[in-house]
Amino acid sequence: MRSFDGFRLNDALAASIWLVFLGPTLLQAFTNEGFSTASKAWIAVCVLAFCTIYFWTFGSLSYYPRGWNPLHWALLRWCALLAIALASVPAYQVGAVAFAPYLATTLGFTLAFRQSLPIVFATGAVGVIMVWIWAPNDLSWTIFILLGIPLVLVLLGAHAQHEESRHKLRHELDLAQQREDIATDVHDLLGHSLTVINLKSEVARRAMDNNPEQAKRELKEISDLSRLALAEVRSTVTRMRTPTFAGELQAARRALETKGVTAHLPELLKAPGAHDTVFSWGLRELTTNVVRHSGASACWVSVTADKLQVTDDGCGFNGEATQGSGGLAGLRERVEDAGGKLIVRRDRGLSTVLIAMEGDGELIDDGAVAKEATR
Repeated sequence: MRSFDGFRLNDALAASIWLVFLGPTLLQAFTNEGFSTASKAWIAVCVLAFCTIYFWTFGSLSYYPRGWNPLHWALLRWCALLAIALASVPAYQVGAVAFAPYLATTLGFTLAFRQSLPIVFATGAVGVIMVWIWAPNDLSWTIFILLGIPLVLVLLGAHAQHEESRHKLRHELDLAQQREDIATDVHDLLGHSLTVINLKSEVARRAMDNNPEQAKRELKEISDLSRLALAEVRSTVTRMRTPTFAGELQAARRALETKGVTAHLPELLKAPGAHDTVFSWGLRELTTNVVRHSGASACWVSVTADKLQVTDDGCGFNGEATQGSGGLAGLRERVEDAGGKLIVRRDRGLSTVLIAMEGDGELIDDGAVAKEATR
């Protein structure tokens, strides 16, 4: 049946657990000699119908009838439950007030507080007036059941909806952050790989006539790089792997040498450990910038346990290099999120970017870089 297509059984069961509190009032009615057999039978029918509709209400509230808004969904079910409660009054008499908390729950946990409160309060007030007219001796406890408990349930429902909204918002923010991280990762991956592929394709084009063997090698490396880039993008999207520093050193060497930049890279004997991922992304982004924008003839890479330094003798960075999104700005954000800092310096014709994860921001003392700086 279409009305049960998408029925939320867990929600229905969680809400219907509280129907057990109808048991004592039902038992009291059946043991009371003042009720006739016909009245007892009618009370049983009403309670059974009420429980059935209440169970169906919380399982189907978000989809049936299709095309309705939440207010109409909730009011339809509330009216059905109210009709059953009123139908039980001739036989159940004052005992029918036992249905009031469930009527309040139907609205309090499904509608906004400003929508549910007036309805619940008005219903309780009318119920209190009717009890005051017909059975004034029972007025004290019926006020508690008709007004006290329903109003508390409405407040609890508002709180539960607020917490659910906060949870959904937090989940949406987490998804947005994940999408932003993935976009940054894909930018870094493709920016580096496509830069190298473009350079190698230019080399292959120039060598096509004069050096066919070199052209073949370059084309083969282009093919390998494109497959690697595709695999890395897929892995990044699925969050199944991150780059390694050793792998990025090899990629940096290929990119720099292809561009004709003299590469002074460390002989990595041991991975940077806890900062391997940050240093890997940093080396990828920084060497890509050297290849793309610096016009450098030489590049130095130095690394310690908590610092990564990339220096080149190119034109340097403009004032917008670390602003906005992507590129160095994205790298700065990634480094700061990991608890480090990114420092950009220009001195004696050399541009230096330092990623410092711990301690001060002093540059790494590298002999080759120092010698170049004194020229």
